[in-house]
This record gives sequence, C-alpha cells and structure tokens, in this order.
Amino acid sequence: MAFYLVPPNHSIDFKPQSLQRLFVDPGDRNPTLLPLSILRKFQVVFLIRKPSSSIPSLYRCFIPPLSDQTGLHDLEPTEIGYRELRILLDYLYPAAAQSPNVSQETTGSSDKPFLIDADDLLAHPDTVVDSLCAHLSIPYSLSMLCWGSPDDQAHAKSLYEKFAGWHDDALYSTGLNPKLAHNEGSSPMSRQEEDHQWQSKYGEKAARMIRDLVDGCQKDYEYLRQFKLRL
Repeated sequence: MAFYLVPPNHSIDFKPQSLQRLFVDPGDRNPTLLPLSILRKFQVVFLIRKPSSSIPSLYRCFIPPLSDQTGLHDLEPTEIGYRELRILLDYLYPAAAQSPNVSQETTGSSDKPFLIDADDLLAHPDTVVDSLCAHLSIPYSLSMLCWGSPDDQAHAKSLYEKFAGWHDDALYSTGLNPKLAHNEGSSPMSRQEEDHQWQSKYGEKAARMIRDLVDGCQKDYEYLRQFKLRL
C-alpha cells in the first residue's frame, strides 16, 4: 500500500492541496502524501515477498480470467511498489536506515521498523503472528490463524467484494497453516527454471516482462529484507 502514499514521480514537493497546511516543517523532506503528524498516528508494519513470487502472482490479475473481475489489463512497472516501500521505511526510520544490519531483537523499539517476510509468515505463522501481536501490544491467540467458520467467510467476502479477483486465494482459505516456501529438501528454482515456468504459463513475451519487473525490484527487496523479523 506504500505505493499510494508516495507520489508517482517521488517528488517531495508534491502535496495534496487539502493537507498542505499540515506540512508545517519546511526542513522536513517528507516524501509521502501525508504529513508526519498523521503518519505517526499509525503503527506501521511492513510486509514483503520476494519479487519472483509476488510479481507473477500479481500479473495473473491483469489477464483472463481474473482481469474480467479486476477490470484491469495492463500491469505498469510503476505500480509494483517495492521502491515506494523502501522510501517510506527510510523516511519513518532514518536511524535504522543508517544501520540496516542491526538485528531486530527489540521489536517493540520505536526506532526500528517491524518488517515481515512473507516466506517466514507462511513457514512459521504461529511465531510471526505472535511476535506481531507483541509488537502491537495485542493479546495473541492461536484462533487468529483460523477463519473457516461460515460467519468469518461471509464477513471477509463482504469486506472484499469491491476488490473482486485480487484476494480470491485468501478469501477461499480457512486458515494460516505452516507451509514451506520450497519443498522440503529441495533448492529454490534457478533463474532459468523461473523463466521456463513463466513462459509455460504466460507465454514468451509476458515472461520477459515479468523477468524485467522482477530484476527491477530485486535490489529494493534485498535492501528491505535486511530489516526483517529474525526468528
């Protein structure tokens, strides 16, 4: 969602007219569309996923049959969001940005970002959600990992009805169970294997576009990953 908080051209001079009066510090080089006084009202949690997984998944929403639901057909490189997430993190946590390799032992510290890697969440949902709750001062319960009741399903579908096609996998799930990012004992796919898989699924032209997008986001992803929750 950081994509929607940062101007498309990343200009710090562009501010919404309705909020300009709240940008009171001329020395504050705020790169977002919201004044710091508003941003500080939130406890920001960062979630990242490796580009070679997230971008092919996102691409599916721009082609049939999902594009018939989303109404979108062209995936723009500027919409991916890794760079905007990095800009937001660096602005909100300047001290951490100066020392990104400091281990995130004190997750409650206000000067360190709380960042979750999706692979860790899938592999260790209990540990990650427990740590997140501790960070947010929320009591943790194992029931948070399950939402299979008819009432839960109906409530979720009503909330995401206007986002048809975007969250179908989550909406039709019933819980968050431990899942390895790769099969037990196997190695991650090589670059060549990824390209072959994308070509098989989406065709050669689309596979080249996906590869370009993945490569373009990788540096920002690796930077952000330095801050991830240490399990």
